[in-house]
Amino acid sequence: MWILATVLGILLFFVFILAVPFDLVFRFEKDVDFKWRVTVRWMFGLIGKDIGGKKKEPEEKKKKKSNIKPLLAMLRSTGFLRKSLKFIKDSIRLVKVHELKIEFRVGLGDPAETGMLFAVITPILFYMNSLQSLEVNIQPDFEHENLHGYFNGDLRVFPIRFVIPGIFFAFSPTTIRAIKAMVVARRK
Repeated sequence: MWILATVLGILLFFVFILAVPFDLVFRFEKDVDFKWRVTVRWMFGLIGKDIGGKKKEPEEKKKKKSNIKPLLAMLRSTGFLRKSLKFIKDSIRLVKVHELKIEFRVGLGDPAETGMLFAVITPILFYMNSLQSLEVNIQPDFEHENLHGYFNGDLRVFPIRFVIPGIFFAFSPTTIRAIKAMVVARRK
């Protein structure tokens, strides 16, 4: 009887851990240099970690060449790319967006090219600004070639919402077939 109570207690503990949301606050900024900062908070802000913002010195290039054949074999597997994109799309719906703000000034150097770019993206910008909790402001710069601005947001993620879709994705025949193709390609 005590074994059942212990297993039930451990299961309830994991359900509690997965039910507590993560808050993700990020900022990507492009001026002269590219800067970024991501803050992950858990337990309603009691536990947190700042990531990024520091510039690393360039490392020596690795002599070992990376092999992308296993990844390509996985992506070429029948239906895996479609299944992955559907999983990502469904996962995005599970994220609660508190705020997303995009503010950029873009110039391509040639006024005609900048005008053509904005002719294409302006309808997208109107649609994006109609969405709740999303503010997008991208301005053209017809005189200079530049990209200045920032992208910041505040998201809340409940990990427990990802358990069932994650299990269905991970153990689907399509994913298992893709993993087998990756393993076979790695052995070659």
